[in-house]
Amino acid sequence: MNAFEKTAQVGRELFEMNAGTLRKITELSAENFKRYIELNQDYMQKLPEVREVGAFVELQRDYGQTLWKGMQDDMKARGEIVRHAVEETGGVIRGVFNTASEEGEKAADAVSEAAAA
Repeated sequence: MNAFEKTAQVGRELFEMNAGTLRKITELSAENFKRYIELNQDYMQKLPEVREVGAFVELQRDYGQTLWKGMQDDMKARGEIVRHAVEETGGVIRGVFNTASEEGEKAADAVSEAAAA
C-alpha cells in the first residue's frame, strides 16, 4: 500500500470514529432532553397539589437533586464517549507511526545490506 492509500485509509478511519462519536453524543443528548422534559412535566403536575411552604421546598429540593444527578450522569457518559474516542484515535495514530517506523527500519536495513555487498 502506498503512502497516498495509507493516508486516505487513516483519514477514513478517523472520519468514521468522529462520526460515530458525534452520533453517540447526539443520541445521549436526545435521551437526556426527553428525561428533562419528563422531569419538568412531573414537577408541573405536582406543583398545583402543593398547599404548604414546606411541601413546596421539598418539591423544589427533589426537583433540584434529580436535575443535578441527571447532569452528573450526562457528564460522566459524555466523558466516557470522549475517552473512548481519544483511545481509538490514539491507536490509529500510533499505528501510522509504528508502520512508518518499521518501513524506515526496513529501508535502513536494505541500504546497509547494499553497502555491505
